[in-house]
Amino acid sequence: MIIVLAGAVVCVIVMTFSTGYITQDTRNTVNRDSLTNSESNGTMTCDGGDYIFSCENIDTIRLLRVLGTGADKKTYLGEYGQETKVAVKMLSSSSLMGPNGDRLKMFMKEILLLQELKHRNILRLLGFCIRGDKFGTYSLRDEGAIAVYEYGEDVHSNISFFTHLPLSQCLDLALAITDLFMYLERSPLGSMKMRDLGLRHFTWHDNTLKLIDVDGDWEEPPCRNRLYHRCRLNISCVDGRCVGYNAKRNLLTINKILLGLLLENADILAIERSTTGPSIMRQRGLRPLKQLIWMLNENFDHPQVTLAWVRQQLVDVRSALQ
Repeated sequence: MIIVLAGAVVCVIVMTFSTGYITQDTRNTVNRDSLTNSESNGTMTCDGGDYIFSCENIDTIRLLRVLGTGADKKTYLGEYGQETKVAVKMLSSSSLMGPNGDRLKMFMKEILLLQELKHRNILRLLGFCIRGDKFGTYSLRDEGAIAVYEYGEDVHSNISFFTHLPLSQCLDLALAITDLFMYLERSPLGSMKMRDLGLRHFTWHDNTLKLIDVDGDWEEPPCRNRLYHRCRLNISCVDGRCVGYNAKRNLLTINKILLGLLLENADILAIERSTTGPSIMRQRGLRPLKQLIWMLNENFDHPQVTLAWVRQQLVDVRSALQ
């Protein structure tokens, strides 16, 4: 059973999933506190925030087409009001991901994470409705679990999109993504390591890249100061934990899927080949950029290579190229 007891500010969700009965207030105040406790005892408690959509008005969205299908969920392109586009996520009718109660718990956990993690480059939750454990109807009047998000354009299937951006914009995007993962390194939940991160987890919205999925791990890996129990990526073992591993692992991943695309930009060749005065000055700015690319690709395990260091290098390069 899921019970939502909501006042104006505080709500409690009890995740026992015994009868499938769910109640929800019309303000749609989301629970967002103790995620780690919810794993052990099934209870999530939080203070909340208001959204555009709730069970009261979520069926005013018009579903247009399927955007994507995963192992557990379907995402639709929706529209409301004056042709404002949104992404609507619902649980599939059947899944390999476990019993419906567990699936609904994970669905709610994603909502709670988006309540706790606030950053310009994380896709914004616009509302949700939890009214039962009836999944796969794909009717906004009947579906048991629905979440509504900002809509962004797909970048995963259009990688060439990045090659047509000016280098200045690529540097701005690289800075934005680096800032995002620095935020996740110091998030309210601790240092977060993203699970199975790929380009498909990003979308293009409001002239920037936004992260769609925020699921991850917060505990740094355990370690010992012994040969076969040391930390990977040249991370130090501190009090039995590889402190800094999660952030370094995220940096390794985003370099492979995003930073490489953004930094090794076609504009670089144009600048290198130019013989005009301003471009010659800009060529000097390419030196630290090439050094940064080399460090990320060839000397990544160096202790100097951190998210904060990469950010500072990007700031310096952008300044030199202006």
